[in-house]
Amino acid sequence: MADVNPAYLDEEAKHKIRKSFLHGEFPAVIIKDFFSKEFYAELKKKAYSLSFKRENIVLRHSYAFSNLNLSSRELCDFVSFVTKKKIEEVSCSAYLLSWKDYMILNDKYLEKTGIDVIIDLTEDWNPEWGGVITYTDGKGTVYPISPAGNSVAIVERKKDLNKYIQYINHYGEEKKRLLLIATL
Repeated sequence: MADVNPAYLDEEAKHKIRKSFLHGEFPAVIIKDFFSKEFYAELKKKAYSLSFKRENIVLRHSYAFSNLNLSSRELCDFVSFVTKKKIEEVSCSAYLLSWKDYMILNDKYLEKTGIDVIIDLTEDWNPEWGGVITYTDGKGTVYPISPAGNSVAIVERKKDLNKYIQYINHYGEEKKRLLLIATL
């Protein structure tokens, strides 16, 4: 069983994605329908079965989280190719977000430079509910990562580029959003 959608394993497609990542205005790519249907179904099942711990630090975040290691050689090879950095393992923080959850920017908790791999496991999420991951450079420029199930975003966190997760408002009261974020 293939982990990654075969369309993205094609050499020409990989080179286009790498070029977009390395030479775009914002150092990121968002890839829809990234995993094979079978792998995606297994990944969702595994992620939803995790034991999540709720954490609320008012000046930083509110969410439920857990950890998940992905042992997909195809994913590691793909991310390595696109970023030109050797990736051996994708160790993710799993975030289960619901009404009133968020992650805000805080000068005490600024992120170091690196790569984020964001795997969205939520079907039919409406951005009007909040919960959108957004990167900002601190100078007013924002880069929202559009939600879509079975999508993977690869983002290079350069100096002064940090992320936050919008507050999930009352329109998302009955909904849950599941994200896996690996910081490499």
